[in-house]
Amino acid sequence: MSSRRYGLLLNGLSVAVMALTPVMNKWSMITLSPLAASFYNALISLVLTLVTIAMTKTKMVWIKQPVVWILGLTNCLGIFLQYLSLFFLDPVSVGLIGRFYIVFAILLSVLMLHEKFDRRELVPILLCIAGTALVSDFSGNVNNIIGLVCAFGYTFSFALTNTLAKKALTHVDEKILLLYNQGTAVVILGLILAGSGKLSFSPNMGMGAVAISAFCSGFLGLLLFYRGLKFISFRDANLIRALNPIFVLVYSLPFFTIQITPAFLLGGALIVLSIVWMSLPVKKSQID
Repeated sequence: MSSRRYGLLLNGLSVAVMALTPVMNKWSMITLSPLAASFYNALISLVLTLVTIAMTKTKMVWIKQPVVWILGLTNCLGIFLQYLSLFFLDPVSVGLIGRFYIVFAILLSVLMLHEKFDRRELVPILLCIAGTALVSDFSGNVNNIIGLVCAFGYTFSFALTNTLAKKALTHVDEKILLLYNQGTAVVILGLILAGSGKLSFSPNMGMGAVAISAFCSGFLGLLLFYRGLKFISFRDANLIRALNPIFVLVYSLPFFTIQITPAFLLGGALIVLSIVWMSLPVKKSQID
């Protein structure tokens, strides 16, 4: 298997695993607040990362690069906003709005990774915006506005996090990067939660859902994604994430009542179409 196919396989597995996260995160909201769920997610991910580092005998190193610490801050913000968006919206809507990630990723890749921007990508970006508007089914409800803002916020935060990760991975092992990533989130969220007087380690159903989410997204999913980034381009890795809404919908149907309206289906189709369209100029340029 070529290194590129290996990278594509790793990122495909990452999408399949991480798509379970919105479902588990929504389920955890039954007994946990968004802040508490965010903290436990980061904490469990940190423990799993430490165990993996110990088992693989990966050398611990002190990283002085500022980008690694900024990456931890953006990841922390992304985790919290993701839970907050799920507090107001259903998993499928959050998953589809999250596909706006590719727009942010392309723009950030141009600004930060100095990748070329093709003007033909403006059309699929507009399609993605139109699809997001249809999926959100905006009705003027305040909760919908908050959920929509949080969904876009976490999407941008994770796009920025992964862009920074691409820069940092040229010098840092993916497990060490994940350690700093989750460790920073644990410290920040833990301090805020302790300051609010709501820090508790009493087991409940919500924490079980958070544990599954942390394993799928905060640990295994990110580990596969970071590893795959070493073999394929940042843009290719993010295009694969277009499959996420399909997995989220399949995972959500047994647990939640999802209203599949014509507008919802049309919006989802436009989002997926925009992602596929955005991949075409890139592939052509690579062949040329």
